[in-house]
Amino acid sequence: MARKITARPKPDDGGFYCYIGPNLAGLIQSGTIYMGTKEEALAAAARAIEKQPLVKTLIVSGAALPEARLKVKKPGNALYANYRKVAAGREGK
Repeated sequence: MARKITARPKPDDGGFYCYIGPNLAGLIQSGTIYMGTKEEALAAAARAIEKQPLVKTLIVSGAALPEARLKVKKPGNALYANYRKVAAGREGK
């Protein structure tokens, strides 16, 4: 019997996106799920992105979520640094 080969989803495929940053009162909560494309997720989080531009970097695709959740906790990468900056209330311009 032939094996069925399934394609891995690309990070920008439609599906869902998740915010893996810290809670920002009145703007966005950690773990918020956005259904649809990256553009739709960014549009839904526009208020938070306007106040803290680095929020944009902490919205990751469902395909990238398992790895990103680990990276955000481990020093030495951009996700970790951006999480800390957002948590400290600094804007990343």
